[in-house]
Amino acid sequence: MESNFKAGLAAAALALSACLATTASATDLRCYRGSPKDSVPVRHTSAGPCYFRADVGYGVSGEPDINWPVVNGTSVNYTVTNIEIEGAWLGEVGVGCGSGSRGFRGEFVLGVRGEKKMDGEPPQLGVRDDPIHVAVTSYTAMFNVYKDLGRWHRVVPYIGAGISIAYNTMDDVYLTQNPALVNRIRGNNDLAFAWSLMAVFAYQVSNRAILDFGCRYIDFGSVKSDRVDPGLNQNPAVEVEDWTAHEFKVGLRYHFGGSTPAHMAYK
Repeated sequence: MESNFKAGLAAAALALSACLATTASATDLRCYRGSPKDSVPVRHTSAGPCYFRADVGYGVSGEPDINWPVVNGTSVNYTVTNIEIEGAWLGEVGVGCGSGSRGFRGEFVLGVRGEKKMDGEPPQLGVRDDPIHVAVTSYTAMFNVYKDLGRWHRVVPYIGAGISIAYNTMDDVYLTQNPALVNRIRGNNDLAFAWSLMAVFAYQVSNRAILDFGCRYIDFGSVKSDRVDPGLNQNPAVEVEDWTAHEFKVGLRYHFGGSTPAHMAYK
């Protein structure tokens, strides 16, 4: 009987040891995996509503009105005809802020367009061997307002409108009045009111970076030459009006700042 008691005591001790070992193993496993109580929360930040932007593109110019009042006998002719105009590159940088994928955004952008060369036939001057040559460059300071139309996966289409002050610079104007006379009228610089309409598709590359692919119709206003030629003679000024372009551009927006959402993830 004593031997049975010793055997039972040994069995109980063995069972207790096994239980303790199992409990310790479970505790170690729980600590190894970690628990919400002991874990360090990780806060995920998202991009803020404000951004920097930079754009490059190309503008296809519409045919402007070029006027040059020339007295021919008793009549006055103004309009330059058969106008040909080149396109030009463009570059822009700016800053802006928005209110989400279905809200409004506003931005301020500085832009420059390359020189656009314009050729046309001046009013009747008798014999003409060469057309009139005009070249204009434009710098803009534009305020744009956009309406984001919603999000489809990573794509956000939007439309916009802008108003601007345009600083238009005209180079010297050249023309051949007759085979023996090539005239040159000094260029000039003018400030003008400009405006634009835009349609764009945005593609979100990352949390902070967005690519824009868009087109824009822009009216640069007008610019007028000086009246003086190299001989200090006074001439009628050459005026370019209704100068417009269809511009196609690609740009990058980089959002800065940030906010912390309500949810938190654990390691």
